[in-house]
Amino acid sequence: MKLQIAAALSHNAQLLILDEPTSGLDPVARDEICDLLREFVADESKSVLFSTHITSDLEKTADFITFILSGAIVFTGEKDDLLQRYARVTGGLGDLSTEQKSLIIGCREHGTGFEGMVETANIGNLPKTVLAEEISLDEIIIFMNKGEKTYE
Repeated sequence: MKLQIAAALSHNAQLLILDEPTSGLDPVARDEICDLLREFVADESKSVLFSTHITSDLEKTADFITFILSGAIVFTGEKDDLLQRYARVTGGLGDLSTEQKSLIIGCREHGTGFEGMVETANIGNLPKTVLAEEISLDEIIIFMNKGEKTYE
């Protein structure tokens, strides 16, 4: 994979289209590839479009993300906008009313409470006992896949 990316970079391309460019690489090699891609797009006349399931690579390199779930585009836009749109929430089982629970996307209940994701616009509708934290791309993908909500 490193050789293929080096070959693509050697042609002075303006656009690289890559499918899983870091798949199968060890963490050090993945980081090196991400560094190369960041350097490539530092010249704002160049772009990289890549498809990946390795969300940590997206967090390191992407400016824009299109998230596709079950064949439908759930989100397309700046990565930071997606990360700010949602929050990870946790709390006790008795903390939420039925209406409040419906705001939680991908809610997972366990012996001591619950965890899930909520749109940041809805945080104020939850009790003060519910803890809201920053969320990662990985968690967004997991909670959306576990959620029963329809996305448009």
